[in-house]
Amino acid sequence: MSQTPSKIRVIQKKNLWFMLSLTIIGLGLIVMGQRYLHQDPVLNFGIDFTGGSSLILRFDKLNTELNNTDTPKETRIRFIQDVRGVLSRYQLDKSIIQIAQDREVIIRTIPLTNTQRVTLLSLLEERFGTLELLEVDIIGPSIGEELRQMSIWIICMVSIALLLYCSWRFELLYGVSALLAVLHDALIMVSFAALFNIEVNTAFVAAVLTILGYSINDTIVIFDRIRENMNRYLKQWDILTIINTSIYQMLGRTIHTSTTTLLVIVCLLIFGGTTIKPFALVLLVGVISGTYSSLLIASPLVALFATKRR
Repeated sequence: MSQTPSKIRVIQKKNLWFMLSLTIIGLGLIVMGQRYLHQDPVLNFGIDFTGGSSLILRFDKLNTELNNTDTPKETRIRFIQDVRGVLSRYQLDKSIIQIAQDREVIIRTIPLTNTQRVTLLSLLEERFGTLELLEVDIIGPSIGEELRQMSIWIICMVSIALLLYCSWRFELLYGVSALLAVLHDALIMVSFAALFNIEVNTAFVAAVLTILGYSINDTIVIFDRIRENMNRYLKQWDILTIINTSIYQMLGRTIHTSTTTLLVIVCLLIFGGTTIKPFALVLLVGVISGTYSSLLIASPLVALFATKRR
């Protein structure tokens, strides 16, 4: 390891990094606050949280088309678009439509009455021919509220576990810094969802938890280098120089890891289906935010706490 301190000044510009994050989070909170004042949902909650109906159908036309085509993917996409066109007559074009491996069509939409469901099935049968209704599930508002509360509890428990682990692995100031960094990532993703009206469902929660794990992994690697340099150079360099040098030493590793991860996510965005793209988009924002927080939020927080303690 080189014994020459790095001349980069990441820590000295911590106010700039904090301000950028606070601006994004603040914009998201303003949007959510305006929606609350207008008595609208603060986020675009999916039917997992608000309740809704789930229909599982089998279409003879879809089976025939898939058996007689060499491009099953394009056929599936076209069929989903046709189904969405029928649903748009009832302003249900934002429903989730999936085709399972066994060629069953799954439609998840807002709550429907029996009359609405019968009418919708009649329209689908008129458009696509013979169909078979395999299953009808209704997600009540109470179940949606339970899922929402459970999701919040899961995120809180994960955050506490990260705090305890980092405090045990390093010390308390590292644990607090890591916790604030992952909460920063979660708030960035929620703000992004509010600003661009992205649907918040169980897939969104899964993406948030995935990013929290990704971010804390990168943060711990940088923290480990900071601790190593602290033990080695504390008598020669000041704290800010040590942390700046540690960030510089891990910069290449962090950028390479994030770039390879982003390549996979971009492929999901380009080639993935309609239902996977919102999940991939949230992951894309989360990876960028996680990389940013590991380098420019968590490490400056360590420097801030360590300086005040000394």
